[in-house]
Amino acid sequence: MELEDLNNFVQTANDEQLKAFGFLGQWLMENSPKYCTCACKCNQDCEIAKALGGALMTAGQKLQGQ
Repeated sequence: MELEDLNNFVQTANDEQLKAFGFLGQWLMENSPKYCTCACKCNQDCEIAKALGGALMTAGQKLQGQ
């Protein structure tokens, strides 16, 4: 999957898909400190992690706007 595909998916997602993405985003925000403990903080520099984070944020914004 290309990075832009994540954003395209969110833009065309139905309510159920947006809710799933929103749940995943919330779960990652709450649990990332538990699971990502490496000193290099690769989750902050990784382009895929950044793209996923952006897509999850967009999904959350779309859900709030409904």
